Amino acid sequence: MPLRHRPSLGIPLMLVAMVGITAVDAIAKHVASSLNGVQMAWGYFTFIAVTLTASFLFARIPPRRWLRTRNPGLQALRAGCLVGSLSMLFVGLQYLALADATVISFAAPLFMTALSWPVLKERVEPHRWAAVLLGWVGVIIVIRPGLGIVHWAAALPLIGAVFFAGFQLVTRIITARDDHLATLFYTSAGGTLLLTLAMPFVWRWPAWEAWAWMALSGVIGAGAHFCMINAFAVTEAALLAPFNYSRMLWAVLVGWFAFLLLPPHPTGH
Repeated sequence: MPLRHRPSLGIPLMLVAMVGITAVDAIAKHVASSLNGVQMAWGYFTFIAVTLTASFLFARIPPRRWLRTRNPGLQALRAGCLVGSLSMLFVGLQYLALADATVISFAAPLFMTALSWPVLKERVEPHRWAAVLLGWVGVIIVIRPGLGIVHWAAALPLIGAVFFAGFQLVTRIITARDDHLATLFYTSAGGTLLLTLAMPFVWRWPAWEAWAWMALSGVIGAGAHFCMINAFAVTEAALLAPFNYSRMLWAVLVGWFAFLLLPPHPTGH
């Protein structure tokens, strides 16, 4: 079916999705002292899958809507891209300052904008390039990272940014081919499966508070991904790319109210 173009709906949905992602970042930051980051990511995917399955069953949505896919390869690719994005960022944070890793990860909109034409055949206007470039410059000014120190690990969040750009581009493609509910389910289930393979190496039994935080992150994450999928269903990827930077505003606000931290100490996904 043809993709619609309704930016008046897609942009607000994208902004809401970025608020949700920032909230998940804040939860991950809160739990980081007691739980491995990769294990937190596993909990995030697992509870998204649990939330979606419970919601579908409660709403009596026919399984054919959320289990049937005509594009299993793209569904697996979408899940793999999101797992790769999170994994690269988390590993990079073991060696890099949070500000440095965050600003590098914000290269994702640049990659997404650059790939919109060859992958999606979307025309990228000069003002959209300007918005993405100005957004990245603005992020650097806000967080003032110490980029003078070069470390090999700086490549990890950059690779993660490529994965995240791929994740959003695949989202744009697959919204025209599969039901949104199936895309949500297969991304969460696929991410859970992939990260479960890593659990024997990092597992530590969480306290009940950590389980509660992981469950909350899954509920919020399910809502955020629902909004993001619908945003890409009605709006061009290149137009949505600059709105990824709204996460910086939400991160600063969440950092201030939740952790009493002033900039430059935002969280990143």
